[in-house]
Amino acid sequence: MDQIYNKLAIVGEVGAGKTQLINTISEISPFATEARSSVDIGKEFTTVGIDYGRLSLDADIALGLFGLPGQKRFSLLWDMVNTALWGLVILVKYGEGINIDAIDDILSHFQPLKNNVPVVVGISHSENATAEELDVLMEFLEHVLQGHGLSAPIMPVDPRDVESSLMLLQMIDAISNTEEPEGAQLHVG
Repeated sequence: MDQIYNKLAIVGEVGAGKTQLINTISEISPFATEARSSVDIGKEFTTVGIDYGRLSLDADIALGLFGLPGQKRFSLLWDMVNTALWGLVILVKYGEGINIDAIDDILSHFQPLKNNVPVVVGISHSENATAEELDVLMEFLEHVLQGHGLSAPIMPVDPRDVESSLMLLQMIDAISNTEEPEGAQLHVG
């Protein structure tokens, strides 16, 4: 029996934790496309291509993890992944101004509503945020999603933590199974 292969796009701004999330949950040594940043972005390296990892969901289901830069100038890379997606994770870095245009660009390009692709928004770097600050950010993100006709889970995530990172996948799986009752249950094996 052939193994079913699904794709998960993980898109977000510089420093949101895309590469770290893939490193945390991939069962293979991830392929990373990081280069030394030529400008001050708060970290030494940044993703300049597609990061790739893989995770077995069940004995016969594998998930390709595709980490993509969140800037529109990388939309050619988005095109390479934006077919038959299992899910879309948008990572937003807490603590700096949220780039609404970038999130709009991502949602307009991937068209999750039209393509029936479940979306989850993860807020990284939020461990020092108060509940009130997170609530304000979540309401703001809900408004952006609603502008695209979407309602999606929004949750804090620590890309360094396996359990926290897998929660994003479990949310996508729950959405998929709600929409398609005969979908495969998520079993990380």
